[in-house]
Amino acid sequence: MGGNSHLRHIHPDVKHVPEHIKELIQKSLDGVITADEMKELDGWFYSFSPEELALISEETETAIGRRIKSRLDNYVFFENRAQRGRRRMNWISVAAIVGLISFLSLLFYVISFQIQDHSQVAYTEGPEMVKDVVPGSNKAVLTLADGTTVFLDDNHTGQLSTQGSTRIIKLDDGSVKYMADVTGTVHKKVFYNSVSTPRGGQYQIVLADGSKVWLNSSSYLRFPAVFSGDTREVEITGEAFFEIARQVAKPFVVKVRNMEVQVLGTQFNISAYNDEDVITTTLVKGSLVVKNSRNSREMTPGEQIALNRQDEFHLMPNADTEEAVAWKNGKFIFNNASIYDIMRKVERWYDVDVNFKRDKDLHFTGQLSRHENVSALLRKMELTNEVHFRIEKGKITVLP
Repeated sequence: MGGNSHLRHIHPDVKHVPEHIKELIQKSLDGVITADEMKELDGWFYSFSPEELALISEETETAIGRRIKSRLDNYVFFENRAQRGRRRMNWISVAAIVGLISFLSLLFYVISFQIQDHSQVAYTEGPEMVKDVVPGSNKAVLTLADGTTVFLDDNHTGQLSTQGSTRIIKLDDGSVKYMADVTGTVHKKVFYNSVSTPRGGQYQIVLADGSKVWLNSSSYLRFPAVFSGDTREVEITGEAFFEIARQVAKPFVVKVRNMEVQVLGTQFNISAYNDEDVITTTLVKGSLVVKNSRNSREMTPGEQIALNRQDEFHLMPNADTEEAVAWKNGKFIFNNASIYDIMRKVERWYDVDVNFKRDKDLHFTGQLSRHENVSALLRKMELTNEVHFRIEKGKITVLP
């Protein structure tokens, strides 16, 4: 677990929080903590087990609990369903328990919202140390109309190729942009290209009409090098966030399996992985029409539609749009998410295989940067005392 070894064994009567640790906690709340101080506070926290943390809950609530309580609602931390129920209990009548929860909430905030180097974090199975897993990065493969492939994760920028009169440019920010011929030359031949991201990859592309598409890991986008005709059509699998350039006379259509989404100008997210039971479409801005052979639904901002395997639409009128697009903004956000759903996201982003050696379906709420090593996410779930993880050779095992 890391941390200072001399803090590993605490006498049961010891409840003292060192004064300098209280000062570091206060600095973290005020947003003025330095990197070295952050590292010290993190090390102190990781030196304790949850049982040992309970011993100092009473003093913690007295020392800093009121300040934490006033700000607690602003932060999201990992907890399971049972713990969330306890957190909502009265602060006065359960002061000892709430002191601990308040304390954990603060320290979860410290870990969640401060960018740190967790490259040295490791887990043990017996005496043997195992390696951590680094997060994914910007990488993808571009496939041209003639089958030529271009790997987009190298350092090369500038013109990559041409498709008819359309130039394909890799920009300095790493994204790829299709630049159509400004002279208006029309080519009869349609050049279809595709971009695919592997596990552990993501990518951004700017289409010829100026529309922007962000691809999550294990995703695929097929599109023409330049849009012709009365509509702009693309196809996807996996997950993508769209920011569509408005063209009233030429609607934008996204095709995904047996469903299509029609838009004029809008921002929305589609999640359509083959290993998921539903396709979810979440509208952030603008308007959409989602339809298949059996149904057609118009959407307004803040709504989410799920299409199940039976081709049935289910509308969620007040969806958590922040959670739906968290991946695009560099975050994991889970709201009462099943451990199975969480670990599928872990598999895709960290390019690992997950093996379950437990049957209980736990649910967690919390958030974390997608730029952290996988141990940061797993450790936060372990702190609930409901689950344990083992990391070895590109595989994560979920244990009781």
